[in-house]
Amino acid sequence: MRILSIDSSLGSQLLVCDAQSSIEGRTALEVLASAEQPDSRHHAESLGPMLAGALTEPAVAESPLDLVVGATGPAPFTGLRAGLVTARTVGRARGIDVLGVPSLDAVARLALDAVAERDGEDTAASATVLVVTDARRKEVYAARYRARGADDVERLGELAVLAPADAAGLGEADLVAGSGAVLYPEIARGREALAPVSGDARAQVRIALARRAAGDELSTEPLYLRHADAQMPTSRKRAL
Repeated sequence: MRILSIDSSLGSQLLVCDAQSSIEGRTALEVLASAEQPDSRHHAESLGPMLAGALTEPAVAESPLDLVVGATGPAPFTGLRAGLVTARTVGRARGIDVLGVPSLDAVARLALDAVAERDGEDTAASATVLVVTDARRKEVYAARYRARGADDVERLGELAVLAPADAAGLGEADLVAGSGAVLYPEIARGREALAPVSGDARAQVRIALARRAAGDELSTEPLYLRHADAQMPTSRKRAL
């Protein structure tokens, strides 16, 4: 199965991959093309050229896409919207499904993969991870997770946008992951910090395939958690 995956939770990243058969319970992905840029404010300008470049790679152009996966946040409004619009446009134009995966879920899976590689699958299966990503305004998006098989994760509670001090006390966790753990090291409170990112296009493919196989709903509705910075005026101001 050939899959396009897009994440715009902080910067912009996309990849095209082939999903292979599972290896010891984990889906193997062969990356055929990828592109990434770290700028958190120029998603609309960057995603088009990145997509065009990836889709014209010889290894990609030879076969049609079967599926699109897009990150649904939570993340800043403008970047998240640009990534999801791109994913939905490709899906509509090619007549293929578009599946959504929350960005923090992908970060949790990435962190648990690192634990599994270093300490073994049993340790990763029992670990709890607090994911915190940059929400700007001196806040973080936060949620707690544990493994759900080798490809998926289970969220323990609701997604939230919090001050770093509040996120640190969100609940018990064996480790901390995400870009917020780098920006606000006090959140870790002596715990190990892994996967210093706000999303991961590759991990979200594995999650999407695992959830689709389980019959889960994978909505592409964005998870903003708060209103956009720019707001339409509610009424006209009276001249004095």
